[in-house]
Amino acid sequence: MTQQKKFDYKIKQDANTWSAEITRRVSARRSSVSKQQDGFATEALAIEWATAELAGFLEKQKQANARKSERRTVRNEAAAKAQAEKEASHAAFLAKREESRALALEASEDDDYEYDYDEDED
Repeated sequence: MTQQKKFDYKIKQDANTWSAEITRRVSARRSSVSKQQDGFATEALAIEWATAELAGFLEKQKQANARKSERRTVRNEAAAKAQAEKEASHAAFLAKREESRALALEASEDDDYEYDYDEDED
């Protein structure tokens, strides 16, 4: 399996002019144009523009990925904190329920009466 770059550029000639495209690899078979420029007089000018734009484009992507990563970290920490609070609340609920069951059991043991049954009366 060949490895291809996620972002790259293509240079095309249309009659007397050159055009440059910044492309993004969507899948193994498909790519999309992220940015393009037409009307270059020479191929060298088109390549120069494409390499400069590609570098800027990749830098913007890097910064956007860093911002998304920071937001993801904050979001994951908040979710972990909420989960911990939920588990602590549930543990407190279970402890309180167990305590009330124990108190109810003690109270019911105090209310029990002993009855004398005569075996002859049956």
